[in-house]
Amino acid sequence: MKNIVYVMVIVLFFSCIESKRTSFTQTKDIKVVSPNFTVDSIFFKNYATINFRTAIANTELRYTTDTSSVTSNSKLITSPLKVDKSSLLKAKAYHPDFKESEAIKIQLKKVKHSISNATVTINPMPSASYPANGPSSLTDLKSGTIQFKKNNTWLGFNTNEVTIKIDLEKELSLSTITLHTLTAQGDWIFAPEEIFIYSNSKVIGNYNNKNASSQTKESPTIDFINVPVTANTYSSFTITIKSLDKIPAWHPGANSTPWFFIDEIIVE
Repeated sequence: MKNIVYVMVIVLFFSCIESKRTSFTQTKDIKVVSPNFTVDSIFFKNYATINFRTAIANTELRYTTDTSSVTSNSKLITSPLKVDKSSLLKAKAYHPDFKESEAIKIQLKKVKHSISNATVTINPMPSASYPANGPSSLTDLKSGTIQFKKNNTWLGFNTNEVTIKIDLEKELSLSTITLHTLTAQGDWIFAPEEIFIYSNSKVIGNYNNKNASSQTKESPTIDFINVPVTANTYSSFTITIKSLDKIPAWHPGANSTPWFFIDEIIVE
């Protein structure tokens, strides 16, 4: 009887060890949660401040602000991060008991000229479902988020063409005009196919997106579309944005008119 008890104790002991090993192995296969963050504004004049939060103690956050990937040797985040130039910030969480997290990406844009006092005219006006704060939303330096249904910063258009005229408060020397847009194909929101920029009825810049109708498997994305224009001094300009004629055949909304979303126009 004693021998049986000894055997049972030994089996139980090694079972516990094996359970711990299995638990440890399974934990190392799990990715740590990506860091949460808040940013005062992705558009900024001097610098942007990003605050990060982690869900698990003993987590390290590392980042890059160039095109390189984040590694365990990248710079360590130890306090609110201040960025003073246009950057693509990437960050990952590292924890000794878990796999590294997925990288988060934050596109930050330093603004050379504020055009908040410009007169903005839009034709047609955005949908009543996504009006934001009207035309002034395009020059207020307030960014929308991927959760577009939960904020009022996006102007949403369910039409094939949108014209935006901007009369500047004063003449500015410009070489690039940037549109900040949202693509969320699962919600029938597509990137524009073409953009033309005019001054005095002459084309000064254009953009063509050959992939506008391509199917993407990614989550919704927020993009900066940079349109180079003829370098000159301008007091006004007009932007014509052309969407796809119809949603492509591969999409559940095939043959319907796609949505176009924009929240900011930046000049430099």
